[in-house]
Amino acid sequence: MIDTSEAPPDHFAKRSDSTSLTIVGTHLSIVLLPVYVAAALGPGWNTVICWALFGTSMNGILNLMHECAHYHVFRERRWSDALGRYVIGPMVLANFDSYRRRHWDHHRFVGVEGETKNTYLIDIQGKNLFWFWCRCALMIEATRKFVGQTDSRTAADGEGLPIWRVLAFHVMLLISLFGVSLAFNRSKGLEIAALSALVSYGVVFVYGLASLTVFVAALRAIAEHQQYDDQSAHRGYAALRNFSCNMFSRLVMGCYGFGEHYTHHQIPGIPYYHLKAAAFEAAKSDPSAAARKGYFRVLGEIVAGSNARR
Repeated sequence: MIDTSEAPPDHFAKRSDSTSLTIVGTHLSIVLLPVYVAAALGPGWNTVICWALFGTSMNGILNLMHECAHYHVFRERRWSDALGRYVIGPMVLANFDSYRRRHWDHHRFVGVEGETKNTYLIDIQGKNLFWFWCRCALMIEATRKFVGQTDSRTAADGEGLPIWRVLAFHVMLLISLFGVSLAFNRSKGLEIAALSALVSYGVVFVYGLASLTVFVAALRAIAEHQQYDDQSAHRGYAALRNFSCNMFSRLVMGCYGFGEHYTHHQIPGIPYYHLKAAAFEAAKSDPSAAARKGYFRVLGEIVAGSNARR
């Protein structure tokens, strides 16, 4: 374990809100761009490409919601709350406050009784990966997660899905998609513009989120916490890993500090932009904190069923 008392004070310093706002705004714009491109171009093969781009990259926005839950996005906690509660949560059909509570319990009880996250226990070895993808493609996994937020017991506890926030966000999204579609398809008539907007929203955004994003987010969690080797740190039935990330794996899997997942679990108070330096320092005294492998190598070894001991 890392001794948090020895962590340098500058690892906890927060950058300016203007810098954070620029980065978050740029990231959100890039991720949502395929949805608007699909609305502008209309239904076709481009819809499939936009679905793949959006659904894959949307995992990074889930990572951003995680940073909001830790109050790390902005200097003032209320702004991280506002981003998570009124933008990211409604966007991904999640109750942000409920997510924060469950996530803190995940930190407290990772790998032991009380753990609130079981996604990383999914078996993806061999052909099980294909069957898991089928469940995601059929939105079975997404439905299971959604129902967990909206059942009567959860709603009774005041943690049901905040419908008005979700409706407000998605109505505004639909209106903006129709506006873009109309601008590019005005000569084709209102019906075609409306159809393009609906296909973009339903296929690229909703289905991309409910199928591909759920799949990618689960693979990320499996890579971070599923036990299969002797090199990673273990706690109970969970593993804890840091990852070697290139630009692609950082964007898709490891953005907002998720690539330094072990170090984040050891010291949750460090903002994501200081985690890489903190992980490097931790690895000097803790070999299990070293970033030896990337996300996709770890996933490949888990799928292959290899017991990596080297």
